[in-house]
Amino acid sequence: MMAMGVLSTTTVTAQDEARTSSSIYLPTYGKADVVLSYDIKAEGKRFEPVWGLDQAWKSEQNLKKGINHMGKENIGIGRSAFRFNQPLTNDSVLHTEMVSWLRQRANIFNQVSDTLPIVLTADQEAGASEYFVKNKVPDLKHWAAMINSHVHWMQQNTRHPIIGVSPFNEGDYWSTEEGATPERQWQVAKMLKENYPRFADIAIVGGNTLNCDKALEWYTSGKNYYDWGNTHQLAGEFPTYAGFFERLAKDGKVGYADEMHNVGEAMVGLEYGMTVGIWWGFDSRARGEFCQITRHGERLAYGEHRNNWTAASVYRHDDGRVKAFIGSSERQAATTNYQFVSLDREVYYDGFGPVREFQMEVPGGNGYQKGQTNAERVIDVTWGEDIAPKYVTDGVYKLVNKATGNVAAVDGSNIALQKYTGSKQQQWNVARVSPRIGGDYSFYELSSASNAQMRMNLQDFSTSDGANIMAYGKNTNPDVNEQWYLEYAGNGYYYLRNRESALYLTGVSNGTTNGVNIVQRKLQPSESLLNRQLWRLLPVDTDYETVAPTAPTGLTAEAGTASVTLKWNANSETDTESYMVMRCPKGTEEWNTIARQLTATSYTDNTCRQGVTYIYKVKTVDNAQNISEASTPMEATPTGERSMIAHWNLESNTLDETPNMMDGIANGSLNYQTDAKTGNTSLRLTGTSGQFIQLPYEIASSDELTVAMWVKMRSTGAWERLFDFGYDTNHYMFLTPSNGSVMRFAIKNGGDELGIDCKSRLPLQKWRHVAVTMGKDRTVIYIDGEEVGASTGINIKPSDLRPVLNYIGRGQLTAEHYLTADIDDVRIYNYAADAQEVKAIMDNSVLSTVDNPIAEKPEADIYSVDGMKHDAMRPGVNIVGNKKVLRGER
Repeated sequence: MMAMGVLSTTTVTAQDEARTSSSIYLPTYGKADVVLSYDIKAEGKRFEPVWGLDQAWKSEQNLKKGINHMGKENIGIGRSAFRFNQPLTNDSVLHTEMVSWLRQRANIFNQVSDTLPIVLTADQEAGASEYFVKNKVPDLKHWAAMINSHVHWMQQNTRHPIIGVSPFNEGDYWSTEEGATPERQWQVAKMLKENYPRFADIAIVGGNTLNCDKALEWYTSGKNYYDWGNTHQLAGEFPTYAGFFERLAKDGKVGYADEMHNVGEAMVGLEYGMTVGIWWGFDSRARGEFCQITRHGERLAYGEHRNNWTAASVYRHDDGRVKAFIGSSERQAATTNYQFVSLDREVYYDGFGPVREFQMEVPGGNGYQKGQTNAERVIDVTWGEDIAPKYVTDGVYKLVNKATGNVAAVDGSNIALQKYTGSKQQQWNVARVSPRIGGDYSFYELSSASNAQMRMNLQDFSTSDGANIMAYGKNTNPDVNEQWYLEYAGNGYYYLRNRESALYLTGVSNGTTNGVNIVQRKLQPSESLLNRQLWRLLPVDTDYETVAPTAPTGLTAEAGTASVTLKWNANSETDTESYMVMRCPKGTEEWNTIARQLTATSYTDNTCRQGVTYIYKVKTVDNAQNISEASTPMEATPTGERSMIAHWNLESNTLDETPNMMDGIANGSLNYQTDAKTGNTSLRLTGTSGQFIQLPYEIASSDELTVAMWVKMRSTGAWERLFDFGYDTNHYMFLTPSNGSVMRFAIKNGGDELGIDCKSRLPLQKWRHVAVTMGKDRTVIYIDGEEVGASTGINIKPSDLRPVLNYIGRGQLTAEHYLTADIDDVRIYNYAADAQEVKAIMDNSVLSTVDNPIAEKPEADIYSVDGMKHDAMRPGVNIVGNKKVLRGER
């Protein structure tokens, strides 16, 4: 499944009270091309980039968009241009047409600051005068004089400091216009440095080639004259783009990209040494937020796919916000799947959660400029006590304004505030834009329920405060001014920000009167004004009101071995929609919402850690998305007692039979068969259709571990996985039935891989009981209760690794095969079973089940199916001596 994906198929609206555990939120995905794992609290890598905007190709609109999305404080440089379409007078004085263009560009930059530093490059738009270029051969003296005259004019007539010049622009592409060559470029640089004193403190920028594969050629011959190196990524391979910035850093030069077209270029450039970057055009939210967070935050994770020319990263802002980014080459990207994995807690990816993992596809094409959409995106990674009460999926909503209680409605050609009457003109189809919309796809489109072609439209693409929002329906797909970003603002409300302008959908002061137009505004300074910018997205049949429901009562918290079961009283209010569960490790203030949209009044938390004390509380959410105060907090500590913490009998389902409710989630359509070692069915994995079982996040985080199962192999393929627990290609522990020759267990925690090789592989078409035990001093592999491999040299504990992505039947690595085998009776224990216990586990799993309603205590010891000893038989399955006994109804 591809995220933005839906919740796992096990998540249901009417929840089964008996099976409401953390497992209902487990998503399943196919193998990603690249996995980025991160810890939101970890120390990251800090960069010090300078970001800028472009007016070499003059566009005031692009500058305004950049200001709104980036913030003026994050714009540190601008790129302007010198023109060579008119001769100089006396080899020094600029033509009035040249001056006019310089002045226009400088005035546009004044909207950022009249002291914004500027770099000048060549402007090919008007062609070349023969004074500068004749028969495709430039007059280098005239060219140098022309650059000097432009700099001189700027110094005399503006306050913008000129901090760099680039003698030619895309010389590898525009050589017919400029007559540029690598040699002529450095010769101009030499003239500027030697003949014009003002260039003593102005950087000379190397050839900004269109093709990054040409960058090193244009830089190397003149590197003694260049202070900055420069390239574009409109053609060329990923390794040469990254390698060029590495070379500049090694040479002590400034890494500069003066024409960035995608956030992917910025990500990759930063990673390999680029320190100054300018956006050629500006689209939009992803670029703006990347500029903000890279200047005021730390990089937590980075991943790339060089062959596909794509990249992704995760950053934490200094104010605590975390954001993920994906991007690509404008003209060369191939489709790539990226998976983000949160290692330390459940989070929400653009409101999707609570989960640890999230997968996103960045679309690409096939060949140079064949099907690429210049795709990029930013994803909000959030957590905490005030989380959006639901994930906004495609659907029909009414948009209610907090200040007025009125709704946004189509009113002729405008969008106005109206009292809600149920009209379709007051209802909106809210849908995520296609990843192939073109450029940044971090947005929704809002179209009228009365006419899907009629969209909420920013009039005339305005970037101005107070611009009108109108109803418009011309294009099949939404234009950039018809796309909106939903920014959660707390307590069930959202801001709606426009893709083109970054400004906020706003109700006006007299919006309680029907027919008052809605506008866009900057974020307002006071609460009363701010309320006009807050909106709730409600189902069309839900009444809007602002009275919060009552807090849940009667909360109890019962600790199990590896879980905590919460129960509370049902809220009696008729408009109760659901409940939210919050959790905080005792001694911290790190509250997080670990469950939401619960309709049941019980919940088993199996994402907790054994031996850690937690505080829990619950809130009520009503139909209007009002959130109650919290219930009385309750404490609980998963005991971590020596026991079986999960047991999947695979009786036509992947439910856990222990009280921990570690239910597995199936990926693909699973096949069950009657050839079984326990019960009536076993699970058949075909290995060809992406079939596997995903297990809960904390299933293998104890100090010691035992994993046991029955297996019948139906393939001789190498490196298939019986189980694989980890979170990326450097952090895992797995058991493969064959590495090409023998069965192997391996574990890696970022360093060297440690492992155990058996003497042979698992045989075909024969049921075998397989177990791996990891103890303090010894790791052992058993087949049919007999030791077949062991090591005292494995010093990595499962709790050191703390795996998150835990699979039966698939691996962490994209190259590994899915399992082709039958499996049955899978068990996990939080201790290392010894040889006798492993034998007992195997023997116990094939004992017969009998109906025995006797309540009195038998002479033999009694255990529950999770391995806990009891004084008397209890309802359900009991292990009595060496037999399974069923007492009463389970």
